[in-house]
Amino acid sequence: MSLRTPLIATLVVVLLVGAYWGAGYVGGARKLAPLGDLAATHGNYAITLDFAPERFHQQVMQDLGRVVKVQDRTVYMMDVAPAALRDIARRYWVDSVARWNPA
Repeated sequence: MSLRTPLIATLVVVLLVGAYWGAGYVGGARKLAPLGDLAATHGNYAITLDFAPERFHQQVMQDLGRVVKVQDRTVYMMDVAPAALRDIARRYWVDSVARWNPA
């Protein structure tokens, strides 16, 4: 067996992972564009998913901020850092992100 087959397989895997990462980066930027410039401080956001969130999705969000409530497909979060919000927006299962005023 030559080295050519493993090399091609490795390149295909690297390209697929790169495409997945790139799609997440572009998708995250698109979801955050309506918010304008993110403040340097923590904020409150309503994150709408493509489907009703399951325990896994809620735990991921809880690791990145403070989940206050879940209603239908939307998770309401407080004290989310800008970097964490970018991480959330890059997830393929996130439909949209909006500012939320809990008052």
